[in-house]
Amino acid sequence: MVMSNITPIKKRIIRIGTRATNLATRQAEILAGAIINRNLARKEDIEIIKIKSSGDIITSSIGPYDGKSLFTKEIDQALVDNKIDIAAHSVKDLESYLLDGIDLLGVLKRMDPRDALITNEKIKSIDELPQDCLIGTASPRRSAILRSIRNDVNIIEFRGNFETRIRKLRDKEVDATLLAMAGIQRLNFSDCNILPFETDVMIPAAGQGAIGMVARTDDEDIVNMIQELNHIESYVCICAERKVLESFGGSCFQPIAAFANFDDDEKITINTMISNDDGTLHYNVKEFAQRDTVMDIAGDIGRRLLEYYDKSLMRTVNS
Repeated sequence: MVMSNITPIKKRIIRIGTRATNLATRQAEILAGAIINRNLARKEDIEIIKIKSSGDIITSSIGPYDGKSLFTKEIDQALVDNKIDIAAHSVKDLESYLLDGIDLLGVLKRMDPRDALITNEKIKSIDELPQDCLIGTASPRRSAILRSIRNDVNIIEFRGNFETRIRKLRDKEVDATLLAMAGIQRLNFSDCNILPFETDVMIPAAGQGAIGMVARTDDEDIVNMIQELNHIESYVCICAERKVLESFGGSCFQPIAAFANFDDDEKITINTMISNDDGTLHYNVKEFAQRDTVMDIAGDIGRRLLEYYDKSLMRTVNS
């Protein structure tokens, strides 16, 4: 038996805060398992606290100014108020700028970052969907990219948690929907036809596929624990993706995508896209970076995307 040389956190209850959905709870359980497996705490010293977010309560259409914080603000506020010690988030749900005193301090190893088309019928390509088919999604990014691939598809806003969207699909409210492959894998879901898009076809949302660990920056014990858990390569890529979005405030209601990945130990590819809502106007920027230059290059990409938005897309938004 190999003994760990990692020092466990001093005895305390570690409170992990999460949304109350099945997928979010599963992600918190994965984080708790990682803590236990690294001998950083005992199972009996970890508590998962489920918190209902505004985004899970609201069933009506969400406006463009409500932002991603609908899914995170109650959890992050609980962190600020010292009601939890770590917020376990899907990184793609995080705003670019967090509340004072807390930060995204690490991520677990990123899982599959791809998006997937989910259908009842067995198909091998999006081209096999019927003409003028109905696809449900609440993501402007997914909607715009789909329309750029198939301009005949009809998109309807499709809200709800994982199970709700699958139920609506099975009830044939739509012909297809889209989900993140990481969520599909975490829930071991295989009951429908799953058709993943490669990341160069449908560029993922920044942070997609990663479980983020947000904590108070002055909680030394928790900060040190997160450093032990942090997957460095995933964290470098995700910080670069979030840097791209900083110029925009990081709202998920803009059709914008950013995905970074290591080609080897040092070389990183950053692939990004911004589009109008129907995918008829879009701008892609793809650059290569080294570890020591990736944040500067990501920031420059963000400024270039914002410049394109201001010059070419703003008038379509306001028209």
